[in-house]
Amino acid sequence: MLVQAARRLALIFAAVLGSTVVVSVLLGLVAGKSLERSVAIGLYVAGAVALLGCFVMGARGPLRGSGPSGESAPLLGAKRVRRATSDERTEATRTALLLFALGLVLVVIGSVIDPAHRAF
Repeated sequence: MLVQAARRLALIFAAVLGSTVVVSVLLGLVAGKSLERSVAIGLYVAGAVALLGCFVMGARGPLRGSGPSGESAPLLGAKRVRRATSDERTEATRTALLLFALGLVLVVIGSVIDPAHRAF
């Protein structure tokens, strides 16, 4: 089970990293900028979006919205409010941790390949 979970996480990370690199290269070519710098900026942006998602998922409160027939609904437009189950809270915490790790790794990779700020 852990091997399958690690494989899925690696696949998600590879998809995010690959799509970010492809979009960054295309935008860099269109703008006529350095490809290294374009990829670094793209990784910074993707990392910042993941970190923002981490904040949003981690800051969710204990209340969830429910519609008239009991289905989940956004809290602002909900007819009724209920307390989140422990499974929902655990899932939100795990998602926030995953997004934090993903965002941090993307920003670190971007800073390693950024030609404007070389460490060595």
